[in-house]
Amino acid sequence: MAVTVNTNVSAMTAQRYLNSASNGVANSMEKLSSGLRINSAKDDAAGLQISNRLTSQTNGLNVAMRNANDGISMAQTAEGAMQESTNMLHRMRDLALQSANGSNSDDDRAAIQKEVTALQTEMTRIADTTTFGGQNLLDGSFGTKEFQIGANANETIGVSLSDISSDAIGNFAAGGSAGKIFGKGVQKSGAALDFAKVGATNKELKLDGPNGKETLTFAGNEKLTEVVSEINKANTGIKASTSVTTTIGNLASTETGKLVIGKDEFDLSKYKGDSKKLAEDLGKSGYSAEVADDGSTINLTAKDVDGIKVTGAAKDGVELGGQKAGAANDNIVADAQIKLSSSSNFKVGGALADDLTDSATGSLNSVKDIDLTTVDGSQNALDVIDAAIAGIDSQRADLGAVQNRFNHTLNNLSNINENVNASNSRIKDVDFAKETTNMTKNQILQQASTSILAQAKQIPQSALSLLG
Repeated sequence: MAVTVNTNVSAMTAQRYLNSASNGVANSMEKLSSGLRINSAKDDAAGLQISNRLTSQTNGLNVAMRNANDGISMAQTAEGAMQESTNMLHRMRDLALQSANGSNSDDDRAAIQKEVTALQTEMTRIADTTTFGGQNLLDGSFGTKEFQIGANANETIGVSLSDISSDAIGNFAAGGSAGKIFGKGVQKSGAALDFAKVGATNKELKLDGPNGKETLTFAGNEKLTEVVSEINKANTGIKASTSVTTTIGNLASTETGKLVIGKDEFDLSKYKGDSKKLAEDLGKSGYSAEVADDGSTINLTAKDVDGIKVTGAAKDGVELGGQKAGAANDNIVADAQIKLSSSSNFKVGGALADDLTDSATGSLNSVKDIDLTTVDGSQNALDVIDAAIAGIDSQRADLGAVQNRFNHTLNNLSNINENVNASNSRIKDVDFAKETTNMTKNQILQQASTSILAQAKQIPQSALSLLG
């Protein structure tokens, strides 16, 4: 090898390796101090892009999990308020049953109504003041809102809440006090007269209730109770029942006819004109019967029957709904009415509905309108309260389902988040064992290069010995 003074190649080589080792040590120290394999795009440009996308995803998943937990908390808040409203409805139902009892005077029922009024007010107050994060939940303003439960757009779960104030829940009813449906009232007397039936064949009845739609076809000649049975079996959320309210009057001691209600028959001849005894026996059979103030007229209500009939009535004798027999041994019939009710809006249409009613759209009988100051009001209140409880129970079932869905969503998000973080870690996190080994190697090389560089600097001095 030539001995030169101007160019020290050995020193330059040693310096190059020293720089490389020093850079390696500095790079390893940066990675070990940050804990990251990728600190800038120069470390791994493609890996940096993938890591950033995974970081965005995991950040989104963390927010989505918080959102889902907020959804669970909100649903629990709403359901807690609904539970208290349900408790009050149960109390109202107990009071309605108490008020319906014949042992109560008007003053007793007025006292019962005071508690009901207080409960009605409290139900509305709870609905108006139940909030979550400043949002009213149960006053009807919430509607349907979406909860973002994913890391990407439109990954949502919808939650719906309705108004549960006392003036917004109850039974949507058609028939009874809302209007006559299907029944024909009190029919004029006639020997062959019987309860109303479906007349023409293949008549359709279209039901559109909260649980779905159904079209029923009747062959003809069905009784009202048979129509009711088919409506209830359709499971559309529309509940059907029959009831008839009428009067029995002019009960003479010589009356020979029979009073027929469902499967029960009452021989009027044995009562000898005693209206109180007849009313007592009617009550024992499960019918609502009270003697009016005149001491002779009976106010009678029967449910789940096709109607009330007097058979074999004497001419100008007993009256049913104010109607007398026009001839001896005639029948007088008071047809039942079909009452339709639901916890939500419903409609009934079709040829049969057109024939039997002018309107079959449900109107709301609300909890706020409950009046227990009369026996009839107490009886009607039971249907309203039962429908209100069913309506709240339906909402609570929806909330229970969405809470379980949120829980499963959280489990899934947690699992995805774990796997995404693991993937991101494999890309960007430093392997301490490997990087420590690299740093140790480069430190040794750095020290060796420093030592060799010092020796390489002495080589040009050997030329001085040649000059001596």
